[in-house]
Amino acid sequence: MVNQNKINNESEGNILSFDFGEKRIGVAIGNNITKNSHPLETINTPKVKERYKIIESLLITWKPIKLVIGYPLNEDGTISKMSLLAKKFGTKLKNKYNIPTIMIDERFSSFEADLELKKFEKNFKKRKIVIDQVAAMIILDSFLQSNNDKNIKKVIQ
Repeated sequence: MVNQNKINNESEGNILSFDFGEKRIGVAIGNNITKNSHPLETINTPKVKERYKIIESLLITWKPIKLVIGYPLNEDGTISKMSLLAKKFGTKLKNKYNIPTIMIDERFSSFEADLELKKFEKNFKKRKIVIDQVAAMIILDSFLQSNNDKNIKKVIQ
């Protein structure tokens, strides 16, 4: 278990971003001082306990001050089944690790990630390995670049 007393509560530091999926979770790391981000890992296990073990290990290693979760709305902005699942995931992270957690509109992030990856890799199977990480990076970039809260849908309280 992450020692909640050691979690950095300052406003500057690392931020972990998650592109939640039922089969895979893409993870990216960024920093709100440098505004840089990069893909980190794809959590590719159907076992929930194993997913949270990996997440906890990432939290211990990177000591994020904030978590950003992609909030997959429908094209028209309405809530989908995946929106509800992503929110449940974000709420569980917030409650379990006591780290500020933000849901951010992520419509088209996976599509955008695939377009970016196509520039470098034509083989879909090879792109699929990192697409979720790149989608998480795009979500994090959107968060880091927003100067206001227009893209932020919910802060999990």
